[in-house]
Parts: sequence; structure tokens; C-alpha cells
Amino acid sequence: SFSGFPLARRIGHPYQQRTPPKRKKPRTSFTRLQVCELEKRFHKQKYLASAERAALAKLLKMTDAQVKTWFQNRRTKWRRQTAEEREAERQAANRLMLSIQAEAMTKTLYPQQPDLRGSPTATSLNALQSLQPWAE
Repeated sequence: SFSGFPLARRIGHPYQQRTPPKRKKPRTSFTRLQVCELEKRFHKQKYLASAERAALAKLLKMTDAQVKTWFQNRRTKWRRQTAEEREAERQAANRLMLSIQAEAMTKTLYPQQPDLRGSPTATSLNALQSLQPWAE
């Protein structure tokens, strides 16, 4: 050991003194109407002030905690989805850049070849510029 103290192991509580494990609350299922209204509100507003949350909870016959938790979970899902979309766009842009580079290399190595009509370069460059995944 580092400071002269012997290595001490922590000893847990004896079983008799432990509180019994808490029963896990069953998953709450919301009605289609509740989910629809929550989604509609989330689309307009990602965060709710406590007064807005209380009003929405009352309107949907839900508790404040249920609305709060639903919004927290929904924001997590939203962040994950937007990250996945950005990653997919980044990968698509990379594939496009590689194909354009390969085409440019081919034209450099074999300049005598006629330009193929199926060439992705012109349309791909326009598509790539509109994507701009690096602007995120």
C-alpha cells in the first residue's frame, strides 16, 4: 500500500440490517392521445418550464413527474437520432469524396479515355455542397 496503512477491505452491512430491495415500478403505458400530444409539444418545444409542464400534465391527466420523465427520455432519443443522421450524412459525403477522387485519379492516369456519361462528378459535387456535414 502507498501510505503505510494495511489494505483494508470494506465490509457490507449484515443481512439482517439491510432494507429489503425496492420493487421496480412497472413501465407506464400512455394512451395514443397522450403520446400524440406529448410528441406535438416536443416538436415545438424541447424543454418545458415547470408551469408549462404542470399545465400539460393536467391537460393530459398525467403527473408532473410523468411529463418530466417523458420529455427527458424523448430528448435522449432525439439526440441519438440526430447524431445517427449526422453520422450517416458524414459517411455518405466521405463515400462521395472517395468516388470523386478515384474518378479524378483515373482521368489523370488515363487522360485519353472519353468522359463517361454516367459520371457522378458534376451532380455529385452539387449534392455534396448542399449536404455540408462539416457545417454542423
